Amino acid sequence: MTRRRIMTGFLASLLMALISLVPVYADEASYELAESSRAIMRVGPNQSLEMLVGQIYPEHQALWPQIKQKIKELNPYAFNQYTGRLIEGQRLKLVTVKRIMQGEVITFEQVGTIDTVKGFATSTDKNGKENRLIEKSIVYEGDRLSTAKGAELVVKMIDGAEMRVKPDSSVRITEYQMKSGFESGSTSIIDLIKGGLRKITGSIGANPLSVYRFHTGVLTIGVRGTDYVVKLCQANDCEQSARRNDADVRLHTVVLDGLITLEDEEGVRGELTLGQYAVATADTKVKVDDAKPVPGLLNAEEQVLFEQMQPATEEKEGIYWPWLLGGALLGI
Repeated sequence: MTRRRIMTGFLASLLMALISLVPVYADEASYELAESSRAIMRVGPNQSLEMLVGQIYPEHQALWPQIKQKIKELNPYAFNQYTGRLIEGQRLKLVTVKRIMQGEVITFEQVGTIDTVKGFATSTDKNGKENRLIEKSIVYEGDRLSTAKGAELVVKMIDGAEMRVKPDSSVRITEYQMKSGFESGSTSIIDLIKGGLRKITGSIGANPLSVYRFHTGVLTIGVRGTDYVVKLCQANDCEQSARRNDADVRLHTVVLDGLITLEDEEGVRGELTLGQYAVATADTKVKVDDAKPVPGLLNAEEQVLFEQMQPATEEKEGIYWPWLLGGALLGI
């Protein structure tokens, strides 16, 4: 026992000595503020510059004075010339915070914020760092947002869009660019990896000069200013989330407002309009005229919206795609 204690003490001393030889580097990071061509917002009622900076840049409190000054320089016409206050309704260019450490520049483009979160949800950035999400957390381009079972997430995007991530789901903000010309030429590319979400589009989705792509692994979705729900499910069991590469994955889609375009890998396009419901695999597209969405696809609020619009859509026909109508996949 005595010999073991001596050996343990020796090993501990040796470990401490080795640790003392390892150089310790201080975080010598510096920061640079630059105009962001992607982060643009509209000034809300009674919104002050101090309030805005505090909400959008909570992780950079030490830089708030510089950030406020930079925003003023970028937006000289967004402030009242007499009071210096922000003018409601004005478009406001924001700034990008660049972190420079040991010669490496790391740029994180903010594309949204977490509005509400229920349960456990995380974001994984483009460098693989994972963070737990809370209200007002910043969402950056390249982030993968994930929810646990029973968890839900509402994200407010920089163009006014809203993304409601469903439980047990994962989605990547692959590219989200709000150009300095505002809506024109902007880009929204989102990848659904697992589960589902409801997307209410903003300025990017409503403008024909912008690029909007929502990739699901089964079909690619485009929009014309709309509100829709999509989910990757295990066959027709939408109580269970599926991943895009699962063997029996099926995409279930409902349009609550507007119109979406659907495109397969061969470039064949179709349309799904207000109140319509479809289910598809990568090989088979099925439009369901009379069947109700399967359980687990819509939450209570979405179900009410879907039922309310049914009388207005009874006489609508087809979706201009070679769909296999009826129950080939649903078994109805």
